[in-house]
Amino acid sequence: MDKYAIIRVSSMQNNDKDQAIEIVSRGTFDKEENEFVAKYEETELSGLGNTMTTFKIGEDYFSLIREGDTNTSMYFKNGSSSSILYNTPHGGISMKVKTNKVDIALNDNGGNIKVDYDIIIAGEQAINTKLEAVIDVK
Repeated sequence: MDKYAIIRVSSMQNNDKDQAIEIVSRGTFDKEENEFVAKYEETELSGLGNTMTTFKIGEDYFSLIREGDTNTSMYFKNGSSSSILYNTPHGGISMKVKTNKVDIALNDNGGNIKVDYDIIIAGEQAINTKLEAVIDVK
């Protein structure tokens, strides 16, 4: 049974604190088989309106799935790399995602996920991103 949760997601690229983004949304949190699942609707403030974001969190991995106006699936596990397609209303972007570090501290009452990863678009210089999600079950 889904539990209501407050989900706070912050993201910062290339250690630029002035450009850091943080959103806080109401969502759901539950355990399905061997992974935790958190879901929330994106807001217009995030630039991803009309998009449902789902986190699937295992013991040593984190998946971020977006469906709606923006569609993508990103998988993070220590040392992993993957090629993804990031579809937006303005077109698709092909990129490579390299996971540097994933820290997961979750239980049935929520917790946090920290991911440090690099995005490489069309062979350009890597953009380092630090993402943190805090899930607080109510």
